[in-house]
Amino acid sequence: MLDDKEIATSRKIGSTTVFRPVVNDQLLKFKKTQKGFKDDQTGSVWSITGKCVAGKLEGEELRPFIHGNHFAFAWFAFHPETEIYEE
Repeated sequence: MLDDKEIATSRKIGSTTVFRPVVNDQLLKFKKTQKGFKDDQTGSVWSITGKCVAGKLEGEELRPFIHGNHFAFAWFAFHPETEIYEE
């Protein structure tokens, strides 16, 4: 995702993807590693695209959730009741 119409004058601002963390009816929990993401349940390694690239679940893919990437100011304009939580 970029912050301007023109690529030459833009900066990368990042974006997100959201996946359903379930494979074969098993709920998975993930941790970030140097190689990608590792699930706690099987130790399998996952790419940022939701594909398992190593381990017991190699070749499996997480199903994406439909979601939107929004700038905060635009979201808050239409959803002023939104609450922000911090750690």
